[in-house]
Amino acid sequence: MLTQFLRYQGEARSVLVTGGSGFIGKRLVPILLGLNHRVTLLSRNVPRDAQRFGDAVQFVTDLSAIEAAARFEVIINLAGEPLAGQRWTAQRKGRFLQSRLAVTAALCQLIERLGRKPDVLINGSAIGFYGPHGSEPLDEAGAAVPSFSHELCRRWEEAALKAERLGVRVCLLRIGIVLGPDGGPLAELRRPFDCGVAMQIADGRQWMSWIHLDDVVAIILYVVRNRAISGAVNTVAPHPVSNAEFAYALSAYLRTYAKVRVPAWLLRLVVGEMADEVLVTGQRVIPAKLQGAGFEFMHPTLPLALEDLIGPPIS
Repeated sequence: MLTQFLRYQGEARSVLVTGGSGFIGKRLVPILLGLNHRVTLLSRNVPRDAQRFGDAVQFVTDLSAIEAAARFEVIINLAGEPLAGQRWTAQRKGRFLQSRLAVTAALCQLIERLGRKPDVLINGSAIGFYGPHGSEPLDEAGAAVPSFSHELCRRWEEAALKAERLGVRVCLLRIGIVLGPDGGPLAELRRPFDCGVAMQIADGRQWMSWIHLDDVVAIILYVVRNRAISGAVNTVAPHPVSNAEFAYALSAYLRTYAKVRVPAWLLRLVVGEMADEVLVTGQRVIPAKLQGAGFEFMHPTLPLALEDLIGPPIS
């Protein structure tokens, strides 16, 4: 599990992580520990997280309880209520925003009172920052389309950038569709395929900017060490695909007997606003900053990622 990350091993650092029990965090924290970093985790359920990560992790339940003398070289902020699962009601959208802004504001307050500031704040964000787009490639300077997802990410990023005023390097990871084992988007995307049905969403032309979970972790480790990187960082694989291409690729690894296209109107009826912002539209996002810095993806193409996560193609 650790071998592929050894290239990022270096000086042991003290790392504060929020959102460590989420889909990315559950993979990240053991890797940090395996590379000999000292990890402190903000947790709402210490017994659960202690059972998951062991006694090598220190836990805090409230950032305000951390003393000013504490020392963290790195802060990784992945906290935030997941967007998928149910319709985006006004109440849920409020929780999406509040869960991100409250923790980020508390982190900036912590940084302000720490006697020694961290070297870097790595803050989660998403490619939803760009809003719904067509087929034009989007680097980190890409234009944003007004939408709820853009507003959510914009405000989250602005909250994190306040740490720059305190002399802290801030990296904003605009994360794409993270494909990994044991849950996450791939579990939902493959559900009909596991039942023998290859499913395409709407006309299938919407772009899916995906990334393997291990590449997300590798990017975090890479950004920690590369002081030249700051600001927005498109955290996606270099080869996005259309939804139709994704369905075709996935059907090579899971045996299917029928093809179904789910119309956009039905998705709008079932999930409402989320259909137009996430399912029937997309973004063709390019990791320009990472490529320019020389980052090497472990799973740059979708077949490589699917083979690692599912197994060899079916014969």
